[in-house]
Amino acid sequence: MSSLPYFDLADYLPAAPSSAADWSAVPGDGGCHTTAYGLSASASRSHYAQPTSLLMGDSLQRIYLSVWLRDGVEIGAGRSAIRVGRNDVAVFLNAGDPMLARFGGDNHHVVLTLRPELLHQLAQTQAEPFLARLRRAGRVKAEAGQARVLRAAHELEAVLLDAASSALLREAKSLELLALMLQAGTADTQPDMPSGRQLAQLRQARELLLQELAHAPTIDALARACGLNAFALKQGFKRVFGLSVHALYQQERMRHAWHLIESGQAHATEAGRLVGYSNPSHFGAAFRKAFGILPGQLKRRAAVSAHH
Repeated sequence: MSSLPYFDLADYLPAAPSSAADWSAVPGDGGCHTTAYGLSASASRSHYAQPTSLLMGDSLQRIYLSVWLRDGVEIGAGRSAIRVGRNDVAVFLNAGDPMLARFGGDNHHVVLTLRPELLHQLAQTQAEPFLARLRRAGRVKAEAGQARVLRAAHELEAVLLDAASSALLREAKSLELLALMLQAGTADTQPDMPSGRQLAQLRQARELLLQELAHAPTIDALARACGLNAFALKQGFKRVFGLSVHALYQQERMRHAWHLIESGQAHATEAGRLVGYSNPSHFGAAFRKAFGILPGQLKRRAAVSAHH
């Protein structure tokens, strides 16, 4: 590991690292913003022609909250290692020790960075539960991004990449994303979390629920399949996954539809059909509720991005 190049992120972020000549990626679009009180936001679109491993640290010992909009990264910090993919949220607290990161492909992501003391000032009572959960995870964790977090990340990316956007709008979008990520990151701190066999049953139920996004099983059928009663299934979903059965199913439908449209695998109407909508208007309304834009608008934005 010692033979790998080492980068102090304090020298690269908030400036997009792909813009630096000695960073391993082929640079693409990037943008950044730092508030007067120290919250930084950056957006980076870069490409790695082959898998690349780097050692990274941060002499400022900041918290990193990132949303990966395309491809991903593998991160190892101490004894913890995670794989971050498209539409995942990754958070880590760097204590100055080296962190191994493996990049590859097209890396599109937005990152918020701030010192722990600033998080306490901004988030107040939300800060400590969030940091406690992060420490329990070994200072690095990743999970699927909630629909509203993904929407805020895309909106922040858009204003950071737009040189004409105002500083006020950039700050507002940075704070919005921070607030939503903190809210999502403290959703499972309840003391009565299920464990053991019931936790395994709930995870099985989630897998069954999302096997076919065009056809959801009923609550009763799902409960029977994983060996729980309907009440335990519904209560367990809220405790473990932070959402009701229906809300989690709907979130994943919309996430998959976004991926199909953005990647060019399906046009808007076909994407709606593939996630179970026979009526394009109903799909459009659900998509806009989840992400704030219509499927056709995402299709046009993705086409412009691909052209550039």
